[in-house]
Amino acid sequence: MNPFCGYIVVEADTIDAAARLFENHPHFTVFPGEGVDIMPFLTGPAPT
Repeated sequence: MNPFCGYIVVEADTIDAAARLFENHPHFTVFPGEGVDIMPFLTGPAPT
């Protein structure tokens, strides 16, 4: 087994919009069974 981990920062209006960026991504056909975790990355105070 050769576990591999990577990180990428994407910009989107919502978490759902960020997740849609990965729909039908070609890496998921090359590496079946793999996935991504989408989490917010805040650069300043959260909007109120």
